[in-house]
Amino acid sequence: MAGRHGELTGAGEIPLVAPEPGEVARPQQRGVGLLRHRTSVDVLGLLGLALLILVWWALAHVVPTTALPWPQSVAARIARDFFSAPEMAMFGVGKNGLLANLIYTAENVLIAVTIGSLVGSLAGLASARIELVRAIIDPIVLTAGTIPVLVTAPFFLIWFGVNRGSALLLVTLYVSTILYLFAQRAANNLDPVYEDEARTLGANQGRILRDLLIPGTLPEVLGGIRIALAGAWGLEAIAELLGSQVGLGKIIQVMAQQTDAEGILAAIIVLGAAAVLVDTLAAYAIRTVTRWRAG
Repeated sequence: MAGRHGELTGAGEIPLVAPEPGEVARPQQRGVGLLRHRTSVDVLGLLGLALLILVWWALAHVVPTTALPWPQSVAARIARDFFSAPEMAMFGVGKNGLLANLIYTAENVLIAVTIGSLVGSLAGLASARIELVRAIIDPIVLTAGTIPVLVTAPFFLIWFGVNRGSALLLVTLYVSTILYLFAQRAANNLDPVYEDEARTLGANQGRILRDLLIPGTLPEVLGGIRIALAGAWGLEAIAELLGSQVGLGKIIQVMAQQTDAEGILAAIIVLGAAAVLVDTLAAYAIRTVTRWRAG
């Protein structure tokens, strides 16, 4: 039954709230539309960051500065060493300045995440549809996933040497393992009825992969890439800390040997800020790519 807004249109139906012809939309309706288009700000996250800095500042009053330097001292150290820090060459660091070492670390992370994501995603999708591939790869991936990273890293340094390649291989192995599991689970979560209908309409396996399997698993796979990216920063720093001549991990190791807490915190904060920035960009890119899902 048709009716005005506020009346039922039929048994059990939702009341109509649309304005009649010539009637102005309600203020709350316009407000909802505006809220949807506003850029959200993580207020709680900013408050948490401010609280962390406040706690740090309070603890610095009772903890010796050799163990916990003042926040303003660390900020000044970052500003001083960001572009150039000639004294780092005295400690065997291959690049001077936090920025140059950050670029080296970021390059390794992005290269490893790119390669590991491609390898892991393709292998995971194949294993979800081809039993032979799954029977071969599953035991390898499950074994690699149960071995702690700190146990694996020294072997990579022994096998491949103290160079960039060993860190790249270590992070790539970590990322590909995560993406293999994400892609496999995403493919298994797809309702098989869609693939059956595609075959009924004459689609071959390549067409199903291109037009159905990859788009259907893309949101979950992209979420896995974001998770792997977050962990890759710490793993890359560990690889550099154990054996490297360049990178923020190397700076942390050198500063630890010199018991320079200020230098350690400066490197950690720069690394964390870079990781947060890249994660924010990745989240925006994922929302943009998967915007069709919201419809």
